[in-house]
Amino acid sequence: MKQAITQTIHHKGAAAAVVIGIAVSMVIAVHVFHQSAALVPEMGAVGSGLLFFRNRAWLDQLIPFYSYIVLAAIFGLGMSMYVDAPIWLKIPLALGVVFTGLVILKVPALPALSAGLLPIYLDIHSWWYPVAVAALMGIEALVALVLLRPSFRRDRATSWELEHVGKVVGSLVVALLMMAIFGSPLLMVPPLLVAMSERAQHLSRTHPVLDDIITMIWLVTPFELSIGLLLLTHDPYVVVISLLVAYVGSTILKKQIGPVFALAMVPLLFGYATDERLIGFALIGSVVAQFSPLVAAKAVKVLSSNRASIAQ
Repeated sequence: MKQAITQTIHHKGAAAAVVIGIAVSMVIAVHVFHQSAALVPEMGAVGSGLLFFRNRAWLDQLIPFYSYIVLAAIFGLGMSMYVDAPIWLKIPLALGVVFTGLVILKVPALPALSAGLLPIYLDIHSWWYPVAVAALMGIEALVALVLLRPSFRRDRATSWELEHVGKVVGSLVVALLMMAIFGSPLLMVPPLLVAMSERAQHLSRTHPVLDDIITMIWLVTPFELSIGLLLLTHDPYVVVISLLVAYVGSTILKKQIGPVFALAMVPLLFGYATDERLIGFALIGSVVAQFSPLVAAKAVKVLSSNRASIAQ
């Protein structure tokens, strides 16, 4: 037992070191090449999912998983560069296209939602963005391939049942409505939408309210920590502290929420957190991310019951 615990600690420590090392390399590259478009927070979620949590669905479909995220990044950049429409139209359109692709292709790559949305949120017009997505997540996928040797079991393709699709779509609709009510897409930054969608996809029962509250607070703790550290120091490398907190906290709380690691790096995207709305929006957004899947699940259940009654 003691040996197993030691091996687990070593494995998690090595995984955390790899992801943090890639994150630091990303920040260095951004400053060397003066290309802010190369900042890809979602690499934190992907790296932690593959290496730290060892998400079996991702590992078994590693190539489709990686490829779809890169394609989503290219699609999002194309939307940002070539579609002349308000952001309130671009966001639901991008969500719809990327999510529909996931369902049709049966790929378990919900982080692709964030990869496709980020260029739209930040009005990115640089091909550095998809190049950075391909390179950073490619390194993580390669490390996973070499160290973990996934089985590439296509028979384990993600089953997107109608109920799962309904819960995710319902959650996204609630999130879009809340963004409209508050008048800003910053209420739900892309990794937060991914966290909400992952919760909706796997929601099979109602968790204790206390657990929901703990998860809600934990979801944005590294995010708020990064904002505070950046406001104090204006040094982008302090996100390493937030990532370390995310890894230690995930281990202690036993919560496998990959977007927490992406959220820890999101403040880097906004001029060292000069947009102070992020502080309050993140708190409200975490509430939406935690509870909108419950609303969607209830709606799906009611619709299913009505459908069954009509059929009888």
